Amino acid sequence: MNPAVESFENFEAALAGCGEYVTQVRGVSMYPMLRYRKDPILIHPLDGPVRPYDVVVYALTDRYVVHRVLEVHPDLYVIRGDNCVGKEYVPRRLVVGIVVGFWRFGRYVPVTNGLYRAYSRLWVALNPLVRLAHRVRGLGVAVIRRAAAWVR
Repeated sequence: MNPAVESFENFEAALAGCGEYVTQVRGVSMYPMLRYRKDPILIHPLDGPVRPYDVVVYALTDRYVVHRVLEVHPDLYVIRGDNCVGKEYVPRRLVVGIVVGFWRFGRYVPVTNGLYRAYSRLWVALNPLVRLAHRVRGLGVAVIRRAAAWVR
């Protein structure tokens, strides 16, 4: 998440000590909401219930991941990035923070903003179209590669 934070202990200590943490995402899994190294996010420690459409931060062995919650179950969350096709099943114990806002074009957007809330619900509802777009793009790339190999 932040190059200055090199270990889980540093990130989690900073989050616990300050009560919030600002960083930029690396990767495109939350595009178009969060753009690669452009849109800073504000993270708070997880201190309450997580609900569908929340964007959470969870720990893997070598990195942190910022993705949206689709479903809440007693022992796990079903999570997916806005620009991803597959669902992830994340145990509750791995979730360490929640995104409470982000900056777009220098303007802070809290997750309580009505337009953002409408966007998050619409984007989750449209995910089957995102999956279709990924498949069509993959099919197009495969066709182009085969045509190029055939022409050679």
